Amino acid sequence: MTWTLRILQTLLGLMFLGSGGSKLAGAPDMVDDFDRFRYPQWFRVITGAVEVGGATGLLLGFARPALTPLAGALLATTMTGAVATHKRVEDPTNKVMTPAVLLGLLTLVGVMRQKELSREHSKVQY
Repeated sequence: MTWTLRILQTLLGLMFLGSGGSKLAGAPDMVDDFDRFRYPQWFRVITGAVEVGGATGLLLGFARPALTPLAGALLATTMTGAVATHKRVEDPTNKVMTPAVLLGLLTLVGVMRQKELSREHSKVQY
């Protein structure tokens, strides 16, 4: 894996660890956002747990490479929901772009890591 991809994977993992952690901790901004989105607060907790779990998968993906594409897919699905939510409540473009960019970066990391796994698997002799 290239250093750029490693750094990106690490930064995404740390970012989602912080974001998910703030949702789990009930940070006032997160509580207010989920009220504004008209989602119940239990959904904030579930979203936070998914983000922390996905972040953990990204960070553990260096030791267990198969976790990275799975964690990336989980978080990409979450970001798809975030884009749809921001559009539904008619947030400004900058609020929509943040999860959209994260979706793209997660997809890139997941696809690149899956390609590496496929190449390694094809080299294995049975």
